[in-house]
Amino acid sequence: MSSRSVANATGPTAAYWLQISVTVACDVANCVDEALEVFGAIAVSRTDAGDSPQFDVAEPGDPRWALQTVTGVFDPSMDVGACTTMLTGIIGEQTTVQVDQLTDQDWELCGRTQFQPIKISDQLWVHPPWQTAPDTHALNLVITPGLAFGTGTHPSTQLCLTLLEELTLKGCSVLDWGCGSGILAVAALRMGAAQATAVDLDPRALTATQENAKRNRVNHGLSVMSVEQLPHDLDYDIVLANILAGTLISLAPTLDRYLSSGGTLILSGVLPAQADRVQQAFAQYNFRLLQRDDWVALQGQRTAG
Repeated sequence: MSSRSVANATGPTAAYWLQISVTVACDVANCVDEALEVFGAIAVSRTDAGDSPQFDVAEPGDPRWALQTVTGVFDPSMDVGACTTMLTGIIGEQTTVQVDQLTDQDWELCGRTQFQPIKISDQLWVHPPWQTAPDTHALNLVITPGLAFGTGTHPSTQLCLTLLEELTLKGCSVLDWGCGSGILAVAALRMGAAQATAVDLDPRALTATQENAKRNRVNHGLSVMSVEQLPHDLDYDIVLANILAGTLISLAPTLDRYLSSGGTLILSGVLPAQADRVQQAFAQYNFRLLQRDDWVALQGQRTAG
């Protein structure tokens, strides 16, 4: 599921919220998403409606499921009729627009019950800001869910955090390509990195990264920018990319260019069956593979010669 908050729910507390959902083809989903925002949705989510997960896409960003259910949550005072008219104008009269009531209690608890503290290792936890640190003697990353990918729940993110823990980061520079929530850049800085740069195609990810860096008090060491803004003449001691196999393969020359001599490359978001193709794209690297559930991460350095 892809979800995000689009605005703060302010004003008097409602007894319930309105939930408007519609199932559409992938090429229409963005238009529906934007229409829900126009009508004041406080949150928008997109889920796979056709049981056809897309693990391998050209670029990170919006979901590419062939059939998607797009859902917006609204204050009950919104004009349902006008919103429905706009949606049917976009997708056609033949598609059903479903309107439901979501009790205020359910809405309040929804995200919080789904995101509990996550133990990465004995010395590393990830938890939301409304939870207290699970282990005061461990390193506790405070990450707000909902704005962008990367809350520590996905195995590919956990693999990256595990690999970062194994490195000596003190004084290092780090590039987090496709930063999502910024969890990896933030973790690297909390682990001692001197400087981290986080880049993403999605402006919402850049905003989420800045907010999470502030929550963890490491924003002074973080640079956040779009892919286009990243200077071409920089290099980093560690380059991280937790995306998907197809994107990693297409980015191979770019990621290699930003890694300093003797630096460490960490790639994740790879299915086991895709690992060989990723390694072939980075043939100049000697990798070790780490697997968790159905996902693989690769950590390596350039081979000599």
